[in-house]
Amino acid sequence: MEQLSVGYYFEDLESCPCEVPKNMEPWNLLKQKNSVFSFRTSLIQGFLEKSVVIKGIVHIGENTVIDENVSIQGPCWIGSNCIIRSSTLIRPYSVIGDFTVIGHNSEVKNSLIFNDAKIASHAVVSDSIIGKGARIGSGTITDNRRFDQKEIELNINDRLIKTDYDKFGLICGDYVRIGSNVSTLPGTVIGKYTWVYSNSLVYGFLPKEKFIKLNQSMEVFDKEPYVLRRGDKSGTR
Repeated sequence: MEQLSVGYYFEDLESCPCEVPKNMEPWNLLKQKNSVFSFRTSLIQGFLEKSVVIKGIVHIGENTVIDENVSIQGPCWIGSNCIIRSSTLIRPYSVIGDFTVIGHNSEVKNSLIFNDAKIASHAVVSDSIIGKGARIGSGTITDNRRFDQKEIELNINDRLIKTDYDKFGLICGDYVRIGSNVSTLPGTVIGKYTWVYSNSLVYGFLPKEKFIKLNQSMEVFDKEPYVLRRGDKSGTR
């Protein structure tokens, strides 16, 4: 089945910070990323503000800029020419590719982010795989755990696939665009080049090259005038 192939989601495997076998199933990239953590000492080649806090062993590539009050918890691998905006939290076992931007006050945890991806401000990306050139909008959250805390299963074309993870967020293909304030349920899978409308709740399998739009209606009603007078906390109708 094409949808079970890593190539259905990621067409440029060279843009992944870790080596990707072509026959690898895409959800196994969450373990494969840990192959980059072979270093035993930190290597920091970028530009860090004085208020940056680093704990543990980290790799930060050349020309990467880390803004004020960023916290990085190792082991962590950040590529070259990245921008990590202020007050962001990078948690352990995160692998972030070259030319990536992580927006202000965002959080990345145990995730693999391909080159050229951008995560906007106030986003949370947990236990997820984000493809090359993908865009994650402000306020987007990748939910990574079921309420019953059971194993995450992927539902791809009505086929249930066990992941062996009790925490698994999102598989986001190359050049996917996710609007602001989107929530993805655990085990969401999105094919490459698909766009997701802002304020949506998405889950399950979303095929490649689609536009997912929120189906919502808004009604406007007449109401009586409401005047709040000075000193009158209850107001007058």
